[in-house]
Amino acid sequence: MKVEEKKERIDMEKVLEIFKKITKIPHCSGNTGKMKEFLIEWIKKCGYEYKTDRAGNVLAYKNTPVLCLQSHYDMVCVGNAPDIEIIEENGWLKAKNSTLGADNGIGIAIMLYLMQEYDNLEFLFTNDEEIGLVGAFNLELNIKSEYLLNLDSEDENIYIGCAGGADVKIKYPIEYETLRGFCADMKIENLPGGHSGVDIDKNIPNAIVELIHKIENICSLQGGERRNSIPANAYAKICFESENAQEIEIISKEYLEFLKKLPHGVLEYDFEFQVVSKSVNLAIVDNENIVLSLRANSNEKLEEVKEYIKQKCTGVEIEFEGEYPAWKPEISSLAKILKEIMNTEYKVIHAGLECAVLKNKFPDVKMASIGPVIENPHSVNERVKIESVKKIYETVIKLVDLLQKVT
Repeated sequence: MKVEEKKERIDMEKVLEIFKKITKIPHCSGNTGKMKEFLIEWIKKCGYEYKTDRAGNVLAYKNTPVLCLQSHYDMVCVGNAPDIEIIEENGWLKAKNSTLGADNGIGIAIMLYLMQEYDNLEFLFTNDEEIGLVGAFNLELNIKSEYLLNLDSEDENIYIGCAGGADVKIKYPIEYETLRGFCADMKIENLPGGHSGVDIDKNIPNAIVELIHKIENICSLQGGERRNSIPANAYAKICFESENAQEIEIISKEYLEFLKKLPHGVLEYDFEFQVVSKSVNLAIVDNENIVLSLRANSNEKLEEVKEYIKQKCTGVEIEFEGEYPAWKPEISSLAKILKEIMNTEYKVIHAGLECAVLKNKFPDVKMASIGPVIENPHSVNERVKIESVKKIYETVIKLVDLLQKVT
């Protein structure tokens, strides 16, 4: 083995060691305090200066930075998470019965390793991305770099645009009627689940949708785990009719018909970039309280989806919240440099990236997003390809070395 190849292997092992260390620190969205403390201690040990803000974002900097690397440090916790037990299998890392947190823990691990190796970079760690880009929206820190590379993509391509989105809270005016019969529990559990954006076109069954098309005479209904996840579980209490049984209060049939008419899945496809351009995820049902997550690859298309939902919910109380903008596709000079290094495609992702918000805050900064192959994020089947982590790590190294020569 050549000396250079041996160093790359050792470097990769160190990156993965850092990632495994990260998985032992609880950092579910909304509960990231321990991870923030870990990051600050690491920054201090590396001799970097840092600033924080009220949203929990952390910016580390040293000398005159040639590049700002950016990742979010919260994760979607499903299954046993934050108790994560890592399994290595056939060149992949996954977790036993939980999300892995490769989204965006791999990006964090690469950044922390590079902090030990370079003294002319900026590192922006943003908080609570998974619950509405909270950290990015409330960022009070200013970067100095001309370039910003987001490490939150999931398939080795160069991302130059992303979807915007919004959540819809529906409050259905449930009415009841009585029926003679006996109750029973119905459930659909442990479906694959998945990311409500990048996985919405993969024919992953939605537990809520599956259940509501198999039941009637319901007394109660709950389903879904997270607003940004395709539901893996759904539960209902139903009534089987019997003249000799006691009277039972059930929800009127109009409620179930309303749920069946709500959209779930792909609404529109963009053939230029070969990506979904408009979608809806029926995310959560808790009797009268219903939540949909909407996505669209432009702000104009997002308004179209919102109007479509309004039409579907005529006469029902709805509220839009957690809206975040789309990132208009732009082949920046940073993206062009990455193209020379990676020889891969420019793409738009049907998911929210913080670049959309950060571009509004730093309009003159050239941005792009890359990341390793991560399958089934936001689900217990999440896994990351080890060789792909190596490829992304090496790409960042080459990028930094190139930028050092031209600045």
